[in-house]
Amino acid sequence: MIDNSFLLFQLFVLLAHGEQFSDSPIQSIINPDIEIKNCTFGEICSGSINSSSIHFYSVEYSFDPTMAIRVITNMTYKIEQESPLLIVVRQIRGVISWTLPYTFSNGMVYSSASRILCLQNEINRTLPHTSRVFIEISTSNNALIDYSLQLENITDFLLETGVSRQFFVSPAMPIYYKFTFPPDIQNVFIDVRSTDQLCTVVSVQSFDCPVYDVSEIGTRQGHYQTMASISSFNVYASEFPKRNTFLLVFLVKPTDADCLNDQEQTAIRPSGIVDVQRRKNATVTIQPPTNYNFLYIAIFTTIGMFLMIYFLAFAIMCKHPDIYDHLAPEHLPLLEARTEREISEREDNQQGYQTFEGEENVESTSTDEYENSGGAIEVIETSNAGYVTVSDLCVKDYDYLKQKFRIYPQTMLTIAIFYSLPVIQLVLQYQLNIDASGNEDICYFNFLCTRQFAMLTAFNNVFSNIGYCALGVLFLIIVYRRDMAYARFLARYPAIGKEYGIPQHFGLFYAMGIGLFMEGLMSGCYHICPSKQNFQFDTSFMFIIAVLNIIKIYQTRHPDINP
Repeated sequence: MIDNSFLLFQLFVLLAHGEQFSDSPIQSIINPDIEIKNCTFGEICSGSINSSSIHFYSVEYSFDPTMAIRVITNMTYKIEQESPLLIVVRQIRGVISWTLPYTFSNGMVYSSASRILCLQNEINRTLPHTSRVFIEISTSNNALIDYSLQLENITDFLLETGVSRQFFVSPAMPIYYKFTFPPDIQNVFIDVRSTDQLCTVVSVQSFDCPVYDVSEIGTRQGHYQTMASISSFNVYASEFPKRNTFLLVFLVKPTDADCLNDQEQTAIRPSGIVDVQRRKNATVTIQPPTNYNFLYIAIFTTIGMFLMIYFLAFAIMCKHPDIYDHLAPEHLPLLEARTEREISEREDNQQGYQTFEGEENVESTSTDEYENSGGAIEVIETSNAGYVTVSDLCVKDYDYLKQKFRIYPQTMLTIAIFYSLPVIQLVLQYQLNIDASGNEDICYFNFLCTRQFAMLTAFNNVFSNIGYCALGVLFLIIVYRRDMAYARFLARYPAIGKEYGIPQHFGLFYAMGIGLFMEGLMSGCYHICPSKQNFQFDTSFMFIIAVLNIIKIYQTRHPDINP
């Protein structure tokens, strides 16, 4: 069967290029001669070629589903060469090609290149058998170019869970491995580590041909990310329902620009550099999802912890009424005694001070000069007991100020709604883009720590913000309880509320509670797709809460000032 296929191949070449066999030297250059050569698997087959000929090789190999075959090509590179070698590898159901020298857009040149044959297109891919591959070598260069090629087996082509695999990869020699999910495992964690910092693209692709393992195309297929020293993936069997198998492809970039924050700092190598040593040494390990068994435990433990905090908080609030609920007129003697003691201590401290003559003149100034200030003179006139209450300093009525301070939670709620809605839509669209394009560099994740759940790549990072939301709601409940208790207190004893203590306004506290809840929500949105553009989502309500704290501290002694 193999001999017949080889004869048919020779007949096809002769029919396709029969008109090229001519005695005319000019015709031999325009229509090159066809040279059919044999090559044994594992043998280094060499030759010399120019534009006057095309070399065809037919190599027989033994197919084994546990192995892969690599084609290694070399050439003698000379800078005066005008045209490269073109290598075309024909399989039964696919074609791959490349040129020698193997060049990149930044000018790097490699005189050696290799590709792994995509044997997944074999007619019988599950059982060992014998097959044949055809290789065509041609060039438009007039001078002879020396080359060599070799086919070799990759015996460690299959990856297994718990077994580390060390390998070397370079820009002109990509490599990939095959992994099949065991029946009892539905997802795995891929951990790739390297001792060097060469920028490399790692991609997870379906077990199909062609395999996208070249520089420009390999970064746009499957799930992929760039790595310098560490890379990791969470891969699920449901992503590959056709064969329950995937390929893990490694490709070193010609420069490190894609792995640096500031690409302008990358030293791009000049054109004409031949065979640059960019050989990456890496180790890949596929681990079963041992950590994922604890994901639900962590979720329910965290929720249970916050429920316990709520239970304790409500138990304390039910057992101990608010201070304003049991504050009554019989407590006034204690308050008055403390106030009189503070006044006497203040007067004793002031006896040691002497006033200068200029200060006495200022103090003796007629009050008529201050009548225009109105409110200030009225406040001073209310101090009949030798002291002034904070309530006396309020020019505006308490009920009026209460309504003014209600503006804070209303404004905060308005900001929260109209700021969060587009943010949620944006980050969810980012997540959909990651799933659709496979580009995991869109968002900056710590892939070693991410735990995927539902559609969220980093569910644990999103869920970790539940504390902000839970404690924000609890803070609102406590503020509401104090607000209602203070309102009941003022309804029972309106005079006491004016003469003792600081007038209480809870609008700022409500705004703080809303801000704390929104900080958890917006931080969770940021961690859906963390990036420089989204970082503002994580910090916006932090600044708002800080400003509200400053306003509250200032408002404590300036109750009628409402910025």
